[in-house]
Amino acid sequence: MFCVRIDDVIRHNERVATIKFERKIPSFPGQFLMVNVFGYEEIPLSLSSPNSVTVKAVGETTEALVNSKPKDLIGLRGPFGRPFTPSDKALIVAGGIGIAPLKFLHDYLIDRGAEVLVVFGARTAKDLIWVDEFENAIFATDDGSEGFRGNVVELVKSIDLSKFERIYCCGPKPMLRGLFELFKAKNVLDKAEFSLENYMRCGIGLCGSCVLENGARVCVEGPVFRGIELPKEF
Repeated sequence: MFCVRIDDVIRHNERVATIKFERKIPSFPGQFLMVNVFGYEEIPLSLSSPNSVTVKAVGETTEALVNSKPKDLIGLRGPFGRPFTPSDKALIVAGGIGIAPLKFLHDYLIDRGAEVLVVFGARTAKDLIWVDEFENAIFATDDGSEGFRGNVVELVKSIDLSKFERIYCCGPKPMLRGLFELFKAKNVLDKAEFSLENYMRCGIGLCGSCVLENGARVCVEGPVFRGIELPKEF
């Protein structure tokens, strides 16, 4: 473990914040850190840039992190895991806080000159973050307060998926499973990559807490899996 100081805390809404570090972590989009908030537990969080994680307050540890202050000290291990595979023509599909690793990927691909379309869904407009930072994006909200009224899977059904070299996905399990079935039906599962957010305790493949039905460890063989690598239940 090594320690870094927090450089800034950017509050996106009352429950979501980006925690920026004072230095960059050598990493690739899709990788994650084990974050130690002193006095609380250690948790896995995807990098949202080389020097940040973006987190939603859902428990004591994430609440403490969202409410942290500049100059606070936190412990880090990593980065760990398999990252996304770069491509020149990409579709990014995100749901809720699943946008975190995909924001890192978006910026990385844009810097490489790739064409990127972002499809981002959330419950309401206030849950959509970084809306103005994507060059090409369409949005979905459950209540219709921004963009398409409905869920991300329904919105993706209207898109010509054959145009993209890679399709990158991260979000709630029901969304990912819906996309998995859609891509399978449309015969594009081979070019889809899914970032899974399973519970991880150690981050290095020893504890077995994140093992999938097929024996793959999300923290080591993932967290990014190609669609054709995933078991039917994941």
